[in-house]
Amino acid sequence: AAAVSLAGRNSYMSKLPPAGSAAPSAAPDPPKPTAYGAAAMTDLVDEIQWSSCECLNAASKDGLGRVMKQGLRDQEDLLLESDADEQLLLTIAFKGPMKVHSLQVDAPSDGRAPKEVKLFVNCPSLDFDDAEGRHAQQQLELAAEQLGTRLPLDFVKFQSVQTLSLFVVSNQEEGEVSALSGVRLWGTAVATTNMTEFKRVAGEKGEGE
Repeated sequence: AAAVSLAGRNSYMSKLPPAGSAAPSAAPDPPKPTAYGAAAMTDLVDEIQWSSCECLNAASKDGLGRVMKQGLRDQEDLLLESDADEQLLLTIAFKGPMKVHSLQVDAPSDGRAPKEVKLFVNCPSLDFDDAEGRHAQQQLELAAEQLGTRLPLDFVKFQSVQTLSLFVVSNQEEGEVSALSGVRLWGTAVATTNMTEFKRVAGEKGEGE
């Protein structure tokens, strides 16, 4: 019985890894999944064509830059304020077609923050008369607690945006002046083929003719 027990012990010992040998390496971490949805969207500030942007009924000519440009939009005391009445019409132009996913509006908490906002796509010459009568791609009714938060848009309606117009119809306390301190947009560029960079596969022009 002792011989059988010793043989069994030797058999067990033979299954153990030799002393000092490295333990089997752990399996590598699986690759991170590709970002999608909101996680795949980036700040569109670098995609804006500033020379083609405008803001109607603003109290100052540089108001749009104050609330949208990097380094200025984070300063709460730099405001875009309306002039003749409470309405504002911001038209933001992009360097190329964009898919716009979400929007954030920052504003003071004194009742001048936007309440009703209409969004229009690809209407570069939009004026107040047009904005009043035209059907908007989306209409937002902003509650005070939504200010300063990222709000998803109806994404399917913002798939090829060259210009985006924000029509501020009213403010939180129905006052005569509306004010914003920041506007942020998230999205992604529409994939397009740049034909100027397209290389001829068959050879140079005229070859083989």
